[in-house]
Amino acid sequence: MAGLAALTGAVAVPLVLVLSLYGHLRGRSLAAALRAQGTVPSRLAPGVASLAVIAEAGALGALLAGLALRRTDLTHGALAAATVLFAVYAAYAAYVTRTARTARPDRAGSGRRVPCGCGGDLSTPMSVWVVARAAGLAVLALGGAVTPPPAPDATTATGIVAGAALGVLLWTLPRAMDASERSLG
Repeated sequence: MAGLAALTGAVAVPLVLVLSLYGHLRGRSLAAALRAQGTVPSRLAPGVASLAVIAEAGALGALLAGLALRRTDLTHGALAAATVLFAVYAAYAAYVTRTARTARPDRAGSGRRVPCGCGGDLSTPMSVWVVARAAGLAVLALGGAVTPPPAPDATTATGIVAGAALGVLLWTLPRAMDASERSLG
């Protein structure tokens, strides 16, 4: 069963990284999100944004190379790097979410909305759902990093489908929950 969980993570993590990189390269708006979040000086935002995108690309490249070459050591190393990356994202998102709620609260007292910038998206605000997504991806990546992949058998297709479904669900989680919360008023 642990092998199936590792396979699920080995599919979900690169899928989310591909979606994220596509959005970053298409929109190039992460620097604008960093400026709105107010965590780095404006003049440093483009450089910090570039470093984040390069880190994602590096983890994805190493992971895809490990999977394509069937190199377990490379795959585990890439998933370990992705674990660190997503853990940092979760901690950063938690910090921004907390400070955005206490700085300049809106009329309802719930805090100002700052964009996440995840995958080039400026319409989804930084929220606990962004934290949950990053933490979930860190756990999935960690599972894949420390668990040997399963031998191909009847459960392989199940793990691949589960990983793809979980990746899509995690990718859409913050936007879906924001739309749901806004519709509730």
